[in-house]
Formats: sequence, structure tokens, C-alpha cells
Amino acid sequence: MAIVEVRVDDRLIHGQVCGYWVPQFSVNRILIIDDEICNDEARKTALKFGCPPSCKLSIFNVEKASDKLKRKIDEGINVMILVQSPEPLADLVKSGYMIDHVTVGNIAARENTEHIADNAYISKKERASFEYLASRDIPIYYQIAPNKPMENITKMFKK
Repeated sequence: MAIVEVRVDDRLIHGQVCGYWVPQFSVNRILIIDDEICNDEARKTALKFGCPPSCKLSIFNVEKASDKLKRKIDEGINVMILVQSPEPLADLVKSGYMIDHVTVGNIAARENTEHIADNAYISKKERASFEYLASRDIPIYYQIAPNKPMENITKMFKK
């Protein structure tokens, strides 16, 4: 299996993911890692409805995603990992599954968040997760769409 993209975007499956990211990386499967969504049937149905027909969709909690990724269950296909926030990625790495990069997209402004890039805002907890990933030498990029410039933002999370 090739993990072709690891993306943080709080909108998860939406027009940019379907119209730009999936074709850019010839994605065969979108893997959403989210401990809450995996137990929310209505949310899972909505996400499946929004998924491009060319892709399969899997929605797992961190533990199940880590197990399946370590066992290379999707060997031979292009997989895009998609999360709403960096916490599941930090937990994935803590579980022993390494990722080679993170691309940050939209993370909406909320109360008590700091602005880190055009339309990306993070909480203290999200910052701690990015700092953990950066401490493991995992590059963190900001890129809103594949046809837009990519900015390496790793150094803002290095202590």
C-alpha cells in the first residue's frame, strides 16, 4: 500500500478533496481516522455519500487504523489518510505506525485557537500534536489545494 497523502482538513470529504486531491494522487481509498465518527452511523453515511465513486472509504478509530496499516491490508493501492485534526496522527505514530509527512489544509477558526496559515487555526491540544509529530522529524506542510504552493511549516512546531 502506498500512503500517498496524509491530510488534516476539518471538512474531511468535500469538493477540493474529491476534485483535486483524489485525482492528483490517483487515490483508490480514503481512510478517515476518527474515534468519534467511526461510531456515528449518520456521519459515516454522509461521508460515504460524498466520497468519489472511484474511491473506497474506510472510517476507523486510531487503534483499528494502526492495526490495519501495520498489516498492510491495502497493499498495492493508493491510500489517502484524512483527519479533522492532528491528534489522530500523533496517536497513530505513538502506536508505532510512522507517517512520512502531514499536509495541513483547512482548520476553521474557533474560540481559543491561534492562526498558523491562511485558513488554518489550531488549539493548544492540536499544537501539542503537531509539536509531537515535528519532534519525530515528520515534515508538516500547509497546502490548500494541489495546484497551490506548498509551504513547509514544520519549524513553527519545533521546540
